Amino acid sequence: MSNLPIKVLVPSLPSVDQIEPYLRRIDLARVYSNFGPLATGFAQRLGGLTGANSVTLTSNGTSAIEIALRLRALPNRRLCVMPSFTFVASAHAVCNVGLTPAFVDIDPVSLVLTPEIVEATLPQLPELPAVVLVISAFGAPIDQESWARFQTRTGIPVVFDAAAAVTALSHVGDAPVCVSLHATKVLGIGEGGAILSSDPKFSERATAMTGFGFMGAERTSAIRGGNFRISEYAAAVGLAALDALPAKVDMLRNVALAYRTKIEATGRRARLQEGAGDWVTMSLNIIVEPEDVQATIAKLDAQKIQWRRWWGLGCHLHPAFADCPSFGLDSTNKVAPTVIGVPCHDGLSAEDIDRIVACFPIATHAPKVHERLPAGDLIEQDVSML
Repeated sequence: MSNLPIKVLVPSLPSVDQIEPYLRRIDLARVYSNFGPLATGFAQRLGGLTGANSVTLTSNGTSAIEIALRLRALPNRRLCVMPSFTFVASAHAVCNVGLTPAFVDIDPVSLVLTPEIVEATLPQLPELPAVVLVISAFGAPIDQESWARFQTRTGIPVVFDAAAAVTALSHVGDAPVCVSLHATKVLGIGEGGAILSSDPKFSERATAMTGFGFMGAERTSAIRGGNFRISEYAAAVGLAALDALPAKVDMLRNVALAYRTKIEATGRRARLQEGAGDWVTMSLNIIVEPEDVQATIAKLDAQKIQWRRWWGLGCHLHPAFADCPSFGLDSTNKVAPTVIGVPCHDGLSAEDIDRIVACFPIATHAPKVHERLPAGDLIEQDVSML
């Protein structure tokens, strides 16, 4: 078995040949920014992909969250309830719009904040929050319906940070959904983001905020904003990325299913993140028991297999957010160390996945490998499609 290093992440953006036809359209139109024809077409296709009636493109995913929070947060309130278990960009976005993160716990299985957790926490808060920021865990689908009912019950608005979940969306409801188009995402353009909405009036204001608050034909700033647009060149990459997206989704799904099959076939005391393979991500996680964490990462290191804690151990442990209040983080503190990001990209072979999975502990009563040969055959078949 090879002992060459295995990278945890290998971004994959469109090639020069795939982008070139769109670049030629830029040359012909001689429009380079300011909501040009390629950016408009990209937004329309992104709306079709995600089931969003309206799309506001932004310079990155963090600015998308900031704009959505500025438009949705209730005035004269300072708290934003959010999970501590998320990438720090979410907390930075909250602070950048003048709100204070109030860190709360997650469900230990789904790894996300739930309406029930927020409602149980509300009596502990010093004041009612301005907004709730709900995070998709590493690209998993979000429960928009449950949160819509939460908004109706409480009157507290919700914003979704679905940074990596663009391909897990089939519709967008009342609350805005913010996605990242970073190179590390399934749909990547290098740097970029978007706010998806079912409310055209919301999107009109959000789009205006990306262009200095100009609304209508007059060059008058109707609302406060900034320059958060994408160029036509970024949109060209986006259109080419959409062209290539079905093949990329199939590849990532095959990788996740190969992991799942090998984990089950060899009786590992570990599991993929809930639902992984039904939805796809470039930040795939295998979750272990707390007592197995140190031995597992030691084996990965010894095998020269890169791994990551994509979100670290919680925002509440970062010095930048040490002064932010937190409420009941027992599940976060227990679960976060057990979530191990593993390689997930088109450079993996069946042998690589065997080698990675072998670093995870075997259950006490593990099935013998030869008893699960059909599953092993499936791994070979899946990965050979990459």
